[in-house]
Amino acid sequence: MKKLTGFVWLFMLLAIIFGGMEKAYATEIGLTVTVDKNILTLDDKLKLTLTVYGAQDVSQPTFPEIEGFSVLYGPQITAQTRIINGEVSISKGYTYMLQPVAKGKYTIGSSTLTHNGRQYTSNPINIEVIESKPSTGTKTVDLDKLVFVELHTDKDAAYLYEQITLYFRLYFQKGLPVADIDYTAPATRNFMEEKLGDQRQYEVVREGILYNVLELRTAIFPIVSGESAITPAKVKCNLIVQEQRNRRGTPFDDFFNDSFFDDFFGSGQRKYPVERTTNPVLLKIKPLPEDGKPKEFKGAVGNFNMEASVKTSRVRIGDPITLSISVYGDGYIQTINEPALAFNNDEDFKIYPAESTTQITNREEVIRGRKVFSKVIEPQNTELRNIPAIVFSYFDPRENQYKTITKEPIPITVDSWEQEIPIQLAHSLEKSPSSRRQVQLLTQDILPIMTGLSSLKNQGNPLYKNPLIVGGLFLPAIVLATTFFVVRHKDRLQTDIGYARNRRARSVANKRLTLAQSALFGDSSPMFYAYLSRGITEYLADKFNIPAASASGGKVEELLQNNRVSDDVIAEVARCLSDFDYRRFSSDAGTINERENSLKVAAQLITKLEKQL
Repeated sequence: MKKLTGFVWLFMLLAIIFGGMEKAYATEIGLTVTVDKNILTLDDKLKLTLTVYGAQDVSQPTFPEIEGFSVLYGPQITAQTRIINGEVSISKGYTYMLQPVAKGKYTIGSSTLTHNGRQYTSNPINIEVIESKPSTGTKTVDLDKLVFVELHTDKDAAYLYEQITLYFRLYFQKGLPVADIDYTAPATRNFMEEKLGDQRQYEVVREGILYNVLELRTAIFPIVSGESAITPAKVKCNLIVQEQRNRRGTPFDDFFNDSFFDDFFGSGQRKYPVERTTNPVLLKIKPLPEDGKPKEFKGAVGNFNMEASVKTSRVRIGDPITLSISVYGDGYIQTINEPALAFNNDEDFKIYPAESTTQITNREEVIRGRKVFSKVIEPQNTELRNIPAIVFSYFDPRENQYKTITKEPIPITVDSWEQEIPIQLAHSLEKSPSSRRQVQLLTQDILPIMTGLSSLKNQGNPLYKNPLIVGGLFLPAIVLATTFFVVRHKDRLQTDIGYARNRRARSVANKRLTLAQSALFGDSSPMFYAYLSRGITEYLADKFNIPAASASGGKVEELLQNNRVSDDVIAEVARCLSDFDYRRFSSDAGTINERENSLKVAAQLITKLEKQL
């Protein structure tokens, strides 16, 4: 009976676990309907894809209602498992090829899917079919629908020194091979900048079309009030087109229609240059309000907190006390000034200038960091019982008000210096009858035992001839010089961005190659070639202190030539980046041996660059 009860409890526990897992997976499922274009001619074909995200063991979604088109063939079923930034995503796609039969405006209805008792519905898509244009041997493609860029901010108005997040996004239609991306960042003349996180890559549906998105984020902090403009950002890139031979002689058309039978045709690559420019961004920067501004306010804007401590709380008059004040939180840490000490009497302490160190602890969504002030103070009398209160004021833009943090006085004990009484070894006998005896010894046991100097003899070699002693004399100078260069190196890493990026370039590239090696096997070939491409481009970007998106094309070639890199290495860089980008966005991922060879070539190329840069 007890055994039966145990089985019942085990069955109930498994039911709860799997029921919860089923519910969790159910909430992650999504259904989308996408097309490769939403404006086409009667001669074009339309690729329609039904994609189920979050599960692969699902039934086929219903085909949406659509007028004005006939189904040529389909569905072609594909399943994908992708790993992006450590997150695993799975999907299953059903692709159809449609032929328009009449011009006009049509609506592709919603598709439905039932899974685990829940129904999922996609959004409708508007399609327009226009008159066929006269044939000129090649098809004119609306590149504005294939590749476009955006530049915008998370807010239109902000206070001085308040963080504004600037977003740059490059959209290109999914499956479209893009290479040689040359990014020119916008000018932010009246702002201070801090990079936010790494480059993001994701997918989004716009007007029924599925796009790949490359996103760069920058935190900017205005330093001038009034109307400020951020100039447009620019991108130059090449569309790598896999040309196909066909009876109609329109290879570009076949590429964008993505026929299921492309593998049966001969292949060749052709580059189509594309240049895109964003609109400028206008911002209204408000000055900090005068109402309610504390006298301790020194320009800090954000959301902060404060800590304070001392290394010792018991000292003597004039002894130094090291006071450590740490201000941390969200905001531009570099602009934070030293908090104030609320002295009752300026003569109670002798004050020395504070030294500060700054550390950025988070760059994902907001700039978050810590600034530590080390201040030395010396108490001047024994009546002091504590270090004065510490006051720090800042402006919180989210609540539109000033705030003040006050740390309570820190207790200390100040002792006086005791008067030292000299030890009297002898005294003068002024009243002694004998005038020749001027002093009298008071005691013998505190005098040197050896009083006969003639008995002292040299017991060894002179100290200045001992190599250990001579080496010890130079040791402080060596330690001082080493400390100087180490501290200088650390300070330069914190203040010189270009120097820091140059020093870390090789380690960052090795991390990308390690990620590529982990994605070598399986169905993650796009991520494998993405890691290889990022390993080279980010290495070059760090070496030349330029944005990672600009580390391609003619700009990098010019920089390599200016740094006297050999022509064969420059050619190898261009060849590798072009090959990696093509394989990343095409169906030709190569064999395992070809991937291993690509990984080896990328590692050797970075080693060659390291020797010449």
